[in-house]
Amino acid sequence: TSGSPLLWTATRVFWTLGASITRTRVEEGGANRSVSSCSFERAVTRRISLVEKQGSKEEGKMLGSSTKRGMTRRLPSSTTRMRMRMASVASERRVLVSTTTSSVMRIPHSHDASSSSSSSSSWRRRKRVVGRPRPPHQAARAVLDGAPPAADTSSSSCLDSDSDSGKPRVIIAGGGIGGLCAALALQSKGIPFTLYEKVKEYKPFGGPIQLQCNALESLEAIDMSVARQIMDLGTITGDRINGLLDGKTGEWYLRFDTRKPALKKGLPLTLVLNRYVLLDILKGAVKPESMTLGKRVESYEEVSAEDSPTGKAFVEVRFDDGSKTIGDVIVAADGINSTVRKQVRTRGNDEATYSGYTCYTATCDFELEDVEKIGYQVYLGNGQYFVASDVGEGKTQWYAFKAQEPGIKDESGDVRGNLLELFKDWSADVRARFEATLEEDIEQRDIYDRRPVFNWVKGKVALLGDSAHSMQPNMGQGGCQAIEDGYVLADVLSRCNMEEGDGCIQQALNEYGRRRCARAASIHGFARSAALMTTTWRPYLGSDPYSFYSYIPGAMQFWSALEKLKIPHPGKVIGQVMMMVSIDLILEYIACGGPVSEEDRVKYCQVPGVGVPKRDLPKDAFKMNGIPGFAE
Repeated sequence: TSGSPLLWTATRVFWTLGASITRTRVEEGGANRSVSSCSFERAVTRRISLVEKQGSKEEGKMLGSSTKRGMTRRLPSSTTRMRMRMASVASERRVLVSTTTSSVMRIPHSHDASSSSSSSSSWRRRKRVVGRPRPPHQAARAVLDGAPPAADTSSSSCLDSDSDSGKPRVIIAGGGIGGLCAALALQSKGIPFTLYEKVKEYKPFGGPIQLQCNALESLEAIDMSVARQIMDLGTITGDRINGLLDGKTGEWYLRFDTRKPALKKGLPLTLVLNRYVLLDILKGAVKPESMTLGKRVESYEEVSAEDSPTGKAFVEVRFDDGSKTIGDVIVAADGINSTVRKQVRTRGNDEATYSGYTCYTATCDFELEDVEKIGYQVYLGNGQYFVASDVGEGKTQWYAFKAQEPGIKDESGDVRGNLLELFKDWSADVRARFEATLEEDIEQRDIYDRRPVFNWVKGKVALLGDSAHSMQPNMGQGGCQAIEDGYVLADVLSRCNMEEGDGCIQQALNEYGRRRCARAASIHGFARSAALMTTTWRPYLGSDPYSFYSYIPGAMQFWSALEKLKIPHPGKVIGQVMMMVSIDLILEYIACGGPVSEEDRVKYCQVPGVGVPKRDLPKDAFKMNGIPGFAE
């Protein structure tokens, strides 16, 4: 700006123009919301400042080059040069926008602007169109700052120490969601690793999985192109009505507005995606030479520098086939029954804990009449509950939970009939989902978790995902927290410099534990408390009396008569009051309390009818009518 009013004026004009373009006002549910474009404004300012500083150097080079060739060349005027520089910045800005914001705000191919106001049902049934390829998020930021995209320096094997002597060599045990996300995060940071998975081939299994906005935020920070693939294929449920209902009456007990935290922090909306599709996307993004299938980590041993033949400490890993390998760090991502965790935590009882519930689950051809307004529903009952979610393409995924002792498998051959009997006096929508399900599609598994621990690290070994914080599925956060783990682990290890000694590894892993333990434990607690709610759930006084009343003459008849009066149970009243007061804070903590730094991800807003479906929701769609405790 020194001595150049024209440059300063142009800078301010471009700044204002960039802010007006990137700041999107969204009217949804009657509320206007905006996402700040401060990050982009700062980036534009840095870029223009850099161009101005380099201007004189470029002119000198051009003049010197012309003189050496014996030619004379007239340089552009200062005004022309400024226009050229502004055009260059504008072009580079479009690269960033195509990578971050416009990619989720784009109008699908062959649809004009009028398509944004088309019916929401056409959005759900229209084949998703993937936009043209976009460079990774980090590359776009580098271009904006005037630097070339960073080269990928990840090694093909953690044993190849020549790839980058300054980075620790990481061995990942397990190739599930947590292991693959950790691998992808390490790869993006240029940290050498090798992932070992016990299966010889990935095969389709399991149903859809929910990815909430905190998980999508971490995925965008890890690899923007991978996050885009996932969001292009997923079915968005976070912009619809979600919540709790009374299992028998089907009346709403509490509605959730999961849009609020996403809009507040500029995050993608919650979506559901088939688990196998998610694994396939993640696996496809990891370099094949960095993965080894058909090997299960059986044990490990830390070797000190004094005992090492090279004079450098390392970790030796043994596999189930008798082979061995070495590295600097072990990441235990091998699930709830982790073999590595058994060696890390040797004191006390460290077995998985039975939740008290068995779970039946399936995906069926079923849609609610108001599916465009309803995302997922949790029907509450005493000792049993039912969860259902729209997963797109006319299908619904459901979970039926029943309190019972572990290890009791339904082998009657008529699981669907038994479930219809178990839920015979429940809401018609619950029973309709059972009736739409094929017998052979129903799976059963007992639900286990692990009690929270606040030490995930021992020496050069770190727990990740279910091996660290296996939790019940009630909050839909098991996989989401594993993705956050992978982001944080790669972030702390990226600051390690092995040339200064391996002490940095211990410091990095300790920082990983500090940043992750408390948050994962909190969400683990929310998931457990959600299951505990059903053990005491009673809609009315007299509903579901305790079994010991059957031994008291006349007691069961008394409770039955009292239930007919439909007096709300005190526990239900107090529970609704507490939930109405706290639900927004809980959702905000889960969605907005993630570990991603502002430097690794740019905030943006998804525009209804453009980047995401346009829902025809009334302004009071999430409002509960009545005083807390008696609201409907």
